[in-house]
Amino acid sequence: MTVPLQFSTNESNAFEKKIDNSTEILHTSQENIDFVYEIDRCTKWIRSNNFQKVCLQFPDFLLPDSTEVAQRLQLALNQTIYVMGDTAYESCCVDYIAAAHVNADAIIHYGPVCFSKPSGSIPSLRIYEKKSLDLNCVKEAYVNSFSDSDETFILLLDTPYILHLDALQELFKDHNNLKIYPIDADDLKVLCSCNIVVIGENRRKIMNLNLSFKPKKLYYYDPKSDLKSIINYEQDMKVLKRRYFLIEKIKDSNTIGIVIGTLAVKNYLRIINRVKKIIQASGRKYYVISVGKPTVAKLANFLELDVYVVITCAMNEIYESSDYYKPIVTPFDIELALNPQTNDLSFSYDYNFYLPDGDISECDLENIKKMDENDVSLITGKVRCSKVEETTERSESVHAKEIALRADGTLAVNTTFGAGFLQERSWKGLEQNLGVEVPELATEGRRGIAQGYQNEK
Repeated sequence: MTVPLQFSTNESNAFEKKIDNSTEILHTSQENIDFVYEIDRCTKWIRSNNFQKVCLQFPDFLLPDSTEVAQRLQLALNQTIYVMGDTAYESCCVDYIAAAHVNADAIIHYGPVCFSKPSGSIPSLRIYEKKSLDLNCVKEAYVNSFSDSDETFILLLDTPYILHLDALQELFKDHNNLKIYPIDADDLKVLCSCNIVVIGENRRKIMNLNLSFKPKKLYYYDPKSDLKSIINYEQDMKVLKRRYFLIEKIKDSNTIGIVIGTLAVKNYLRIINRVKKIIQASGRKYYVISVGKPTVAKLANFLELDVYVVITCAMNEIYESSDYYKPIVTPFDIELALNPQTNDLSFSYDYNFYLPDGDISECDLENIKKMDENDVSLITGKVRCSKVEETTERSESVHAKEIALRADGTLAVNTTFGAGFLQERSWKGLEQNLGVEVPELATEGRRGIAQGYQNEK
């Protein structure tokens, strides 16, 4: 019996696989708990708003401190404080779903954040990490890089270094062509077409800034690096080139899975509905999948799907993962592959940067339906139609030939989509055989272990 490749791996992989342990578990000392987690600020915020049910959200590497933080808040407020032990999706997003389980009226989020526009209405307070920063090294690196430049620069502080904002403003007060902003500023449109220097080590966040705001020049200073200098950020062209490959995979596909990877980012329902309409207008079939945090094992259960479009926050690294058996694409890729009206979009992992204010128009949907040009797939080399068979709901009287009546129900004849794909499989799961086999009472089976049952001795 030949085992499918995707369900059979070399057993040596389990011993040779390296576990990513780049994020170390943090244990904050008792004397620093109040400062790091801003206990006084949290207490004042809860009291001033008269919140009764407050949830604390920690990323995994900060969970060892969660008990101490909760106890100190409870002693100060004389009320119960809830700790969310796990998040529904990504820990960088405020988890409104878990908080709703106790009808919480406020959430305090600790640790790294993605700054995606929130979808929930529950008030939240963000407490950032606190990391040390050598201010003199920052100034020396800046002077060495831009002392001869007359252009205006913006120094952008990532969340762990926002506590040094006042000190940096005092240090650079003589530099008239330098402005300093925290990354959580209310209006970051000033970043567009400007020279930006990011103080931080999170490369993915820096990449998202580059893709979303399109600065004139982007630099970064990594406080953790031994090289204490400002580095010119260069966009990894593989990220953009991969879009062309994924667009071709979408055009080759017949069945697409829409994976819900977030419930905390604003407009997630709008983008899901938009993607559904575009896929349906192109004549393809879609399935909406909600499995919590997407993993390789979960998505491997849906063999009939050709492509997964994941709706999630911009900091999710699932788009770069090569472990999945089918391509993982963004809503942007769906737009460019199937919607001819969006050729002028600029790529971003954050769909709120290119999502139009209104819903997709009927005119655009009609243009998608009218696409009937044939072309050649750059992946398979075969001629393909830009529009596969219609999948919209149609009357049974007109398309009765597409449904085959069977003794145990009805099954779609079309072998392209889910039901037809199941029909072509040699094994379809356990069959009940209702009316064929007579039910029997349970009887005592064999005793012992597989090495030797009692009736075998």
